[in-house]
Amino acid sequence: MAYSSTINALVADANKLYAQKDYEEAALKYGEACESYSTENGAEDADLLNLYGKALFQNAVSRSEVFGGVGAQQEEPKKEENDPEGNFQFHDDAPLAEEDDTHNASAPIAHEEEDQSDNEDKENEPEEEQSDFEVAWEILDLARSLFEQQLERCPEKPSKIPYLAADNEEPQSEYVKITKKLSEVYDLLGEVSLESENFPQAAADLQKSLELREQLYDSQLSALVSESHYKLSLALEFCVEDPDSRAKSAEQMRLAIASVERRNETEKNEAKRKDNLELLSELKERYADLRKDPAEEFDEQKLDIIKGILGEASATGEKPDPNKAKRAAVNDLSGMVKKKKPKK
Repeated sequence: MAYSSTINALVADANKLYAQKDYEEAALKYGEACESYSTENGAEDADLLNLYGKALFQNAVSRSEVFGGVGAQQEEPKKEENDPEGNFQFHDDAPLAEEDDTHNASAPIAHEEEDQSDNEDKENEPEEEQSDFEVAWEILDLARSLFEQQLERCPEKPSKIPYLAADNEEPQSEYVKITKKLSEVYDLLGEVSLESENFPQAAADLQKSLELREQLYDSQLSALVSESHYKLSLALEFCVEDPDSRAKSAEQMRLAIASVERRNETEKNEAKRKDNLELLSELKERYADLRKDPAEEFDEQKLDIIKGILGEASATGEKPDPNKAKRAAVNDLSGMVKKKKPKK
């Protein structure tokens, strides 16, 4: 839709800052644009909120890296040549612009009812400040809700699936335009939850993004569909509360592999074909790991630790102490069962 000159100027400035990776200043400008729109129209704009949330997310990622959080020790989201994520798109490209039932980014932990005096004390305490990821998630979730409301108001739904012939085809109908935006915001919501390690929420949002992308694009040819399978596999891998999560993760990885293989059969660009083959090698390695019996893998890791400890003792001339090895193994293994962070 058409924006006022004030909002257009703010968005233009924000786009430049975002392209320069100055995400903090870009977020401030997008935030001002959202505020101006709300003041002028008495409502929120989904596209502006999406831009604002995206900048907030990128700023949260960069701050996390600086302060040693998720993604620490990585200067930029550069991908190693043998990194399967290198051929998949994670949101760091410059964006362009064109109360509801929001769900929480981090479900609050239920506590037992406390006595009256404790409640009164807590009322006087300042509220806990939200994390940067939580703020980004809530802004994006509001955009999601508004896009879904717009989709419900669209009179005509295309009968032919997929709606688009290629990933880069521009939608013509309003329904397809909004569906594409909704698929992107669900994808971004999934990334935010991956970063904040809320894996069940990430899996739910990435599943929805995948479903929308399968309506939008030819799953035999779309890199975006391959990407969705990969990201969903990543989220499911860490849903440790679900006993079937590893099998579900492996299935999504299998689908990602099949999608890349089919796409590569028709790829004419030799450089892209080579990239796809390298990607397939990494994906197949991950798939093989996911199909391993967790108990067997755990036993192998335990044996390696014990061998390492006994080998170290032998090298120093000390008599191996089996009890010491067992104690150290237990200590080391306790760290292995913690939730693994997704590689960024």
